[in-house]
Amino acid sequence: MTSSTPTSRRWFVWILRIAVLVLVCFAVSGTVRSALSQLAELQWELHPAWLVAAGAVYIAGLMPMPWFWRRELASLQYPAPFLVVVRAYFLGQLGKYVPGKAMAVVLRVAAVRRWVPSMRIAIVSVFLETLTMMATGGFLAFVLSLLVLRSEAYITLIALGMTLAPGLPTLPPIARRIAGFNVRRFQQDEGAKPDPVDVTARLRVINFRLLAVGWIAAVVCWLLLGISLWLTLRAVGVERSELLSDMPLMVTTVAFAVVAGFLSMLPGGIVVRDAVLMELLAPVCGAANALVVAVLMRLVWLVSEVVACGILYVGVASRQQGPGSRDKTTE
Repeated sequence: MTSSTPTSRRWFVWILRIAVLVLVCFAVSGTVRSALSQLAELQWELHPAWLVAAGAVYIAGLMPMPWFWRRELASLQYPAPFLVVVRAYFLGQLGKYVPGKAMAVVLRVAAVRRWVPSMRIAIVSVFLETLTMMATGGFLAFVLSLLVLRSEAYITLIALGMTLAPGLPTLPPIARRIAGFNVRRFQQDEGAKPDPVDVTARLRVINFRLLAVGWIAAVVCWLLLGISLWLTLRAVGVERSELLSDMPLMVTTVAFAVVAGFLSMLPGGIVVRDAVLMELLAPVCGAANALVVAVLMRLVWLVSEVVACGILYVGVASRQQGPGSRDKTTE
């Protein structure tokens, strides 16, 4: 009976994912049909320079999150070199495209194991950083849609739900309890290796001050991701959009789309993220432009992640192999 429970849970998760996918496709089917019908009539020009700028701003926008992750590890008494943490972070970004998203966590934990011997602490730190980013994105979408954009009530309510779902587990008392429970459960598993440190004691550093640092970093992240979306709009010739006046819409749209894709648990938020992006952008730039922007932004972000990961992988490896670099990287 115990062996069937994990199988049943996996089936339930996959059924839930498919249901979410079908629901989203049904909800935006009208927008997709309108976009496809307009594409043949639409005359648009692609400006590669804007796409390069969008990719660069996207990478810059992600940087506050590995910075926060490093602050977490240092608070948990496992300081790691900044470049190593950044490389691990971008490896995890590529892992999110693997079904189940567990690969994102595995890649990040494996990349910092030399500096973080406790796998339990590494896993807790990854989840805390990720959920903090998503909760902040949901909160920004909620506040901006309610107070600035004055969106329809259902959009605001969904944004509120997207704040609470990832946000509640990051509240320090809840985060410490959940992390401590999982650690004890992991240690009781047959064949589990003893942890080199008292993990429960180190989890006490998860407090509201650390959470506030994460929220500040995530706000900067989402603002820059909003700019990346605006640059993608300019890349397809949407010139009537102004950065400052449309910034609330850009941040709300990108945060809503990314967090919804994350909560769907589909690889890379596929379809869900793009569909939400199209639905929110269509009233501003038309359904056809919204479709093009959704596709382009996914491609630009993916290529940017691959390029950044390649540069960091080569750069960190060369530093570690250089003369006397082993001591420097552990500082």
